[in-house]
Amino acid sequence: MQTRAFLLLALALGSAAAAKGEPGFLLFTRRIRESPQALQPEVESLVRSSFYAAHPTVVSIPRWLGNSSAPEHSAVVAAQLEQRECNVITVDLEETTDETAIAESVSQLIELLSRNLDVPLERILLVGFAEGAHLAGAVAAKVQADLGQRFPHLTALDPTEDSLEHLLSPSDAQFVEVVHTNGGGLGTLERLGHVDYYPNGGETQPGCVEDSCSHERSFELLAEMWSPENDFVSALCGSLETMSVESCRWTSLKMGQGSQWAPTPGIYFLETRSSQPFARGAYHISFL
Repeated sequence: MQTRAFLLLALALGSAAAAKGEPGFLLFTRRIRESPQALQPEVESLVRSSFYAAHPTVVSIPRWLGNSSAPEHSAVVAAQLEQRECNVITVDLEETTDETAIAESVSQLIELLSRNLDVPLERILLVGFAEGAHLAGAVAAKVQADLGQRFPHLTALDPTEDSLEHLLSPSDAQFVEVVHTNGGGLGTLERLGHVDYYPNGGETQPGCVEDSCSHERSFELLAEMWSPENDFVSALCGSLETMSVESCRWTSLKMGQGSQWAPTPGIYFLETRSSQPFARGAYHISFL
C-alpha cells in the first residue's frame, strides 16, 4: 500500500515538474549540423549562436512530449539543409506539458527574431507534426496577437484529432497547408487549413500496416515536398467522399508548394508510392 502511494506521489510530482518545465531549443545550420547549439529565447543567446539572420528560418514543433531526437525533427532538418542554407530550430517538449507555456516560449523566440534581429516573418516557416501542428497554430496566433502581424506560412503534418486547447485553423496564418496521412487513426481527416492534402485518401499509406507508419509518412514526404524536383501533382476535389483519380480535377498545384502562389482553397488528392521516390508525377496527364 505504501509502495503504491509512493509511486502515485512520484508520478504526481513528476507531472507537476513537467508542467512547470519549459521547451528546449536546438539550432541547426549546415555548418553545425552535427553539433547543434542550444538556444534560449533571449537576445544574448541568439547573438552568441550561429544563427544567421539573412538566411530563412524553419521552426519545427514535434508531437506531444517529443524531444530533440524525435524523427520528425530529423526529417525537417535533413530536408531543409539538403535544399538550402537556412536556420532550423527544433523544439524539445520532453520537459513540459503546459500548452500555454509552450506557445508563449516559442512565440517569444520568434518575436525576438523579428524585433531584435530584423528577421521578417515572411522568412520564417512554422512546421508542426501531430499535436505539434495544433501547437504551431497556437504559436502563430500568439505572434499575431503580440506583433499585430498575421503569420505568413504554417505547414501541419498529420494533425491529431485531439487538439489540446488550440485547434489549428486557417485563421492562424496567411497560408495554412495540411498533409493528412492517417485520418481516423492517429491523425484526423478534418479540414484544418486553406489547402488540405490527402495522399492516397489520407487514411492509410502504401506499404503501411500500422497506424504509426501512415502517421509518420507525413514527414517522410518532406524531402520531396521541399525539393525543386517536387512531383506531387495534386487534384482538387469537391468533398472527402469523392476523392479519386477520376472524380477530382487535376491541377498544376504540387503538394508543399502552395505558398509560392495563391491556390484555390480546398481538398487536394494525390497518390504516392510505398517508398522513395514517393511522388508519382504527372502520370495522370490525361486528366489534366
